[in-house]
Amino acid sequence: MASSFLSERLIYRAPEDTPQDKAFILALQSDRACAENATRYLVKPMSPADVDMFLRQIQDCLLGVLVCLPESSALITTKPIGFVTLKGTSQPHHRNSTMSIQICREEQGKGYGTEAVKWALEWGFMTAGLHRVSIGCFSFNEGARKLYVRLGFVVEGRTREAAWKNGGWHDVIEMGMLEGEWREKYLIDGRGNSH
Repeated sequence: MASSFLSERLIYRAPEDTPQDKAFILALQSDRACAENATRYLVKPMSPADVDMFLRQIQDCLLGVLVCLPESSALITTKPIGFVTLKGTSQPHHRNSTMSIQICREEQGKGYGTEAVKWALEWGFMTAGLHRVSIGCFSFNEGARKLYVRLGFVVEGRTREAAWKNGGWHDVIEMGMLEGEWREKYLIDGRGNSH
């Protein structure tokens, strides 16, 4: 169950106001190539105040966790490799959330993003009682689009030329997953069979 804050290879923990977590966030957000794929914000060098604000934004989410690798078999110390968030809305009775995820470049391609998204979806639908989770990606980020579709997100729309990135205009692809779709794809029936 996702409420254990563990998945097969990863640990999920709250970001802390420590020099180590701040240094990690600064390094992650300062990797321009990585950040350009993951954020709609203008990517620019971060100041200590920017890092503090980013940290507060993660902490203010419905779910805001650092995605970490265990550094020992005791799971006491962890190495952050990214973050995943579920942002609430101003209308909580609709039970909608928007997910964001970023994994540092050196840890991409190892399945950690897939594992973290699955974990966050389980937490959102089973623990937080969400009905719908949305996620978006830029049209040039074909890897993210394919991953989200493979995980069960449905393309719901495309906002044309909504993002200025790398010297050109790009579409934003909006996707969503409903609780029933998640249950059908990921929950196991009473006979031990996956749907």
